Amino acid sequence: MNILNKYKEDFRLNLKLALPIMAGQLGQITVYLADNIMVGKLGAISLAAVSFAVALIAVPIVIGMGIAFALPPLVSEADGAGEKKKISQYFKHSLVVNIGIGIISCAVMILILPFLHLLGQDPEVVEIARGYIYYSAWAMIPMMIFLTFRSYADGMSETMPPMIAMIIGNVINIILNYIFIYGKFGMPALGVDGAALSSLVARISMLIILIAILFNWKDLWKYIKECDFSKYQNHMFGKIFNLGIPTSLQMFFEISAFSGAALIMGMVSSNAQAAHQIAINLSSITFMICSGLAMASTIRVGNQLGKKNYSALRDAGISAFLQITLIMGIFSILFVALRHYMPLIYIDDEVVIGIASTLLIYAAIFQIPDGLQVAALAALRGIQDVKTPTLITFFSYYVFGIPISYFAALHWGMGATGVWLGLLIGLFISASLLIYRFHKLSKV
Repeated sequence: MNILNKYKEDFRLNLKLALPIMAGQLGQITVYLADNIMVGKLGAISLAAVSFAVALIAVPIVIGMGIAFALPPLVSEADGAGEKKKISQYFKHSLVVNIGIGIISCAVMILILPFLHLLGQDPEVVEIARGYIYYSAWAMIPMMIFLTFRSYADGMSETMPPMIAMIIGNVINIILNYIFIYGKFGMPALGVDGAALSSLVARISMLIILIAILFNWKDLWKYIKECDFSKYQNHMFGKIFNLGIPTSLQMFFEISAFSGAALIMGMVSSNAQAAHQIAINLSSITFMICSGLAMASTIRVGNQLGKKNYSALRDAGISAFLQITLIMGIFSILFVALRHYMPLIYIDDEVVIGIASTLLIYAAIFQIPDGLQVAALAALRGIQDVKTPTLITFFSYYVFGIPISYFAALHWGMGATGVWLGLLIGLFISASLLIYRFHKLSKV
């Protein structure tokens, strides 16, 4: 209790920044949940197709997000140090980089469409997934531009504007899901393709809304207006890439482990793949809550780095770890208690529900390490320590996580549960090493 009292003010400051981020993230997860529920009504094959598609498109998405998330610690440090001119410079260079990433990602995702059948999945699953991936590819460009403006606002400790834009965009997404998937109000029934098309329209809407809000929000537009897009500096690009590429790799190593898990599930059975999608979808809800606190940690740690207040920097990180442990502990209990009921939200297939309820036990166990590893990565990003954490994530997921998932599922007779055993071990190793890293570097 004394520890909790010590960090009481830090908890408040964390939540002040994190709650709008959480609300926006939860809105996004609500859309993801609606996607899965609406697609689940089309049958297990359609749900498996979305699982397969998401496993593939997650890779360019997390790479893009990693590059975009280089901006908040740079902006927050410049803001804390009072170096206001650097804020415009960081934003301008980040925007150019992110537009390029969006265009390249879109092209790559479209180019892989003819080769999906080579990944060993059910042919019917592959065919349904093609359209979903196609529309998701085009959504990469507005998404990357949106992330630039969002990351800028977050770095300036103004997390409310992105939340507003995301919530409005998410409402648009859910409404369009209903119209496009089932063919309402005179529209053709597009099925799985409709879910991706609605996401594309929603992402464009969120970008427009966020720009409109920032134009009128305090002094935020001031630094955007001061950008001179005719001049660029190589060292500014270098800072973004030096932070962004390792951050992308960190996210890639983790997400690719989960994407790999989805592909391995497809080799087990389409029912296992559908059950995996349900369990991952539910776990992603709690993960997004943690990511809100994690981003708050990045912002506060980066700001204190600029002010050279190293004691407050350490407190900002540790307080986030404690909050996440408490929150994820509660979710762990709920996952176990409701494991037989949660899958019913998605599907009425008894076989899929049975597998999903078992997987939710594993999901409950990894709630705390999953939350802690994302928070530790974020705190380390705030002090701009990204290279060693990247090696830690590679070690955790590629040396342990993915190999164990593969052999446990396909060679040790564990099936679907074997896949999640590997994920669980990878998360425990990652969380332990990253927390130790922050503890070591933040000692006053």
